[in-house]
Amino acid sequence: MYDINYFHLFLVPKGHRVEAVSTTRQWLRTNGYDVAPVVEDETPIGYVDLADLTDAPSDDPIADHARPISLDRTISVDATLDEVLSALYEAQFYVLGGQNRVTGILTRADVNKPPATIHLFDRISLLEERFRRLVETHAPDWTETVAIDDDVVDDIEDRHREAREANLELSEIHYAQFSTLVRIVADVEACWDACGFSSAHRAGSRLDDLCGLRNAVAHSNRVLETTNDGLLEAGRTIGTLQQTYRTLESCLAALDN
Repeated sequence: MYDINYFHLFLVPKGHRVEAVSTTRQWLRTNGYDVAPVVEDETPIGYVDLADLTDAPSDDPIADHARPISLDRTISVDATLDEVLSALYEAQFYVLGGQNRVTGILTRADVNKPPATIHLFDRISLLEERFRRLVETHAPDWTETVAIDDDVVDDIEDRHREAREANLELSEIHYAQFSTLVRIVADVEACWDACGFSSAHRAGSRLDDLCGLRNAVAHSNRVLETTNDGLLEAGRTIGTLQQTYRTLESCLAALDN
């Protein structure tokens, strides 16, 4: 279970108290926020969007420009990551709520922050370990039956030899990188079938996307490469991220069963 409580503890702005438009507009710009809750006597009365304040009179009270907080733009602080991604696919931000209070704003940009990436690293690491077991069971002769580049095999054998000399030896597959594991799983029917895929082609396509996500997480790069929508967007969108995350979770579920 993924808990987005961490989002408001680390990442979201505190509610901006009722002040003039000019003060709030400057505060949002200075802090790099597009939206923030509006609070009056510690009670949230709505939220403001920086875009709405661009042409608003500077001396107006910010409360006059607050939008109401509706249920369809509110998300629970204990939502799972899949629920968060589904919601953010529909809209770019939500008000975080729980226990009759508003705790902050959740945006697509928050998906690139540590709470989400730590969760992804944990789940991908677990899948990597499951893949190693899968290969040991269904493709123990993978160096002979799967087309792996010679330099990749040589590198694995070198690391395996170094571990053996240090009395830290595991089987060779434990020295293969995630991309190599993906290549083997997508090539061997017993492996991709155990992961719940219907064909080698589908396994290869979905696991390649997962490999890209794993590299982003491992190297602290953006897991969400664009906050825009659309099929023509370059990079990983919220929709493609959700699809890759569901591939990850479905593989884990299939292998656990």
